[in-house]
Amino acid sequence: MSLGTAILVAVGLFIGLPVLLLLAGAAGPIGWIAAAIVLPLAVLAVLLWLGWIRRRPDDGPWH
Repeated sequence: MSLGTAILVAVGLFIGLPVLLLLAGAAGPIGWIAAAIVLPLAVLAVLLWLGWIRRRPDDGPWH
C-alpha cells in the first residue's frame, strides 16, 4: 500500500466512521446494538487482515 493510498483510506475512515455511527444512532436501539457489535468486529478484522498481508518472511514462523 502506497503512502497516497494509506492517506486516502485514513481520511475516508476519519470522515466515514463518524457518519456511520450517526446513521446507526438515528436508527434507534437496534442501530446502537448493531454498531456496538459489528463495528468493533469489523475493525478487528481489518487490523488482522492488514497485519497478515504486510507480513514478511522474517517476522517469525508461518505455521
